[in-house]
Amino acid sequence: MQIDEFKLKVDNKKVRIGVVGLGYVGLNVACLFAKNGYDVSGYDVSEEKIDRIKKKNNPIPEEEWLSPVIKDAVGNNFHASNEMFSEVDVVFVAVPTPMNDGKIDYSYVKDAFSEVSNILKPGMMVVLESTVMPGTTGNVLKPILERSGLKAGKDFWLCMSPERVDPGNREKFIWNIPKVVGGHDKESGDALAYLYSQVIDKVVPVSSPTTAEFVKCMENVQRDVNIGLTNLFAKLADVAGIDVEEALDAASTKFNFMRLKPGCGVGGECMKEVSQMMVDLGNSKKVDSSLIRNAREVNESMPEYTVRKVKEVIGDGRKVGVLGMAYKKDSSSTKNSPALEIISKRKGLGFNVKVYDPFVVNCNGISCEKSLAEAVKERDVVVIATDHSVFKKLKLDVPVVDGRNILPREGEYCGIGR
Repeated sequence: MQIDEFKLKVDNKKVRIGVVGLGYVGLNVACLFAKNGYDVSGYDVSEEKIDRIKKKNNPIPEEEWLSPVIKDAVGNNFHASNEMFSEVDVVFVAVPTPMNDGKIDYSYVKDAFSEVSNILKPGMMVVLESTVMPGTTGNVLKPILERSGLKAGKDFWLCMSPERVDPGNREKFIWNIPKVVGGHDKESGDALAYLYSQVIDKVVPVSSPTTAEFVKCMENVQRDVNIGLTNLFAKLADVAGIDVEEALDAASTKFNFMRLKPGCGVGGECMKEVSQMMVDLGNSKKVDSSLIRNAREVNESMPEYTVRKVKEVIGDGRKVGVLGMAYKKDSSSTKNSPALEIISKRKGLGFNVKVYDPFVVNCNGISCEKSLAEAVKERDVVVIATDHSVFKKLKLDVPVVDGRNILPREGEYCGIGR
């Protein structure tokens, strides 16, 4: 397909979109194009997820904008299945790259590209949305596609466009967060930039897939390092006997100070993984990346730091209420959530724990109470592990360990660095 022909199909909404992986990222991509009138086919291995979508139920309820799209588009211009599609023009791959035993697991993305190679035809476009170490698209995934006998840049377009979805954000959505696009060649990049420009407010082209991969890693690692520094400030404030929030407020009056909040840990879909990717890149090229590693160690220490505060507060008590299982505000995602690590220590410490999260019902075999009142009833201490909006106006008559520093300092209270 020539680029002029492709653009004409885009203009007429005749480009058929395929999405591999209907998790947080993939479902956002699928619904974005379906919402704008494009024909979309979605594929996921989870039978439960596909069944929910086919029944027009939104599997990510906090992403409220998805619900009306799924209701209107499923069965019309959006079709979801456990079977791989075939007749599409553009394929977006959005599958996990988790960590296992301290190493990044690329098996999901490799398997996805193997399946795509089986349906690859001349003129198609393949786009990676998953987070990977810089160089992965060109060095690892391109050869998988070229097993088909087709060549990237000659027979098909290949691009990398890293996801920037922000779970639970009520102001930033997939269409108003600038989209970074990097093509294997200029025509690939231009074609994807044109397609995304129809559904996203701003597209940011870069020179290559490797640059796009690097951009995503930089974004996450910068935040991880800065949060690590803020958490270190909190630990130092504790031993100095000051309130870190007061100090941060004062410091932020200077024009160039970045104000972040300390907390009981840093979770997320790829924060930990991305930091490891950049460390791996540094190690492979003999570049010292200990700054990244040290910041990650600080962040990974925060759940244990919070548990120590619980032990100090609880005394001889054993009944603990934990508020929040999600890793971030107003989200249902529990990926790498520090709350899970805090809760996991309950048996070794002899704690009796009740958990409540308005967005999470069950995770890793841990079931949540049906109400906040039940979770805090007859507790010796309550731990706030997630800064959900509903928790910010709580008034509790039990000691509180505020792992997110969201409550005013009143009564029997301690926080992170205060």
